Amino acid sequence: MSKRKKLSENAALMQQWDFEKNVRGPEHFTAYSHVKVWWKCGQGHSWEAMIFNRTNGDGCPYCIGKKILTGVNDLQTLNPVLAGEWDFEKNALLPSQVAAKSNKKAWWKCSAGHSWEARIFSRNEGFSCPYCSGQKIITGVNDLQTLKPQLAREWDYDKNSCLPSQVGIKSNKKAWWRCSLGHSWRAIIFNRTAGRGCPYCAGQKVLVGFNDLETLYPKIADEWDRDKNRILPTAVTPGSNKRVWWKCPVGHSWRSDVASRVNGRGCPYCVGKVQYKPKCVR
Repeated sequence: MSKRKKLSENAALMQQWDFEKNVRGPEHFTAYSHVKVWWKCGQGHSWEAMIFNRTNGDGCPYCIGKKILTGVNDLQTLNPVLAGEWDFEKNALLPSQVAAKSNKKAWWKCSAGHSWEARIFSRNEGFSCPYCSGQKIITGVNDLQTLKPQLAREWDYDKNSCLPSQVGIKSNKKAWWRCSLGHSWRAIIFNRTAGRGCPYCAGQKVLVGFNDLETLYPKIADEWDRDKNRILPTAVTPGSNKRVWWKCPVGHSWRSDVASRVNGRGCPYCVGKVQYKPKCVR
């Protein structure tokens, strides 16, 4: 586009030319002039801006929230509920003096009395009190020790670098735990508060000598086919759905999941459910 193009040829900008405040008409300027003139948008907002910037796409600063027009685009007007959490003691400005989409940081105070600093636009997009949501900790108010004392008793103080009074109940951090039987494991704090317990006591993880098949069901483990299986009966729990090979006292070999064996399902050949066909030796 030519630098000498007349501003009057831009129909869109001509509609926003403020004929009341500007002494000279738009026909006296080029589209890329660095002179500041007055404009009025479709909403009636009046402002001064360089013609060059308007030609390059700059719009009304009030409509986009760059400038404040009290009663039109300020936080108090557009989001009065959020303005109700404005901390008037810590902030130098009022909610009527900032834009709802401002990138400035401000102090806030929720209905529970928690005070924190956050950017105005992030609050306007839905981010709430970090203490009420558990993102930040106030010891004695929203920490794990205070809200879930029974769960905090399983905190492994030897392995964790922090205390249960320093984490929230909704934290996604992993921590070490120790149940009443002394089993130690790692788990996300939020999962623990949601009800997940010791994986060894629940049979979700194997602990040799405690909850493995060999320990709890030695007679069934005796039928474990050690020639065909790559793992030992000490590597699975009685509730496992893993299919493995078995060999009964008669020598029949078959596959079945561990849980079915524990629930009473025996050799299908011995009970006649499957006809046994011995391999022919040629």
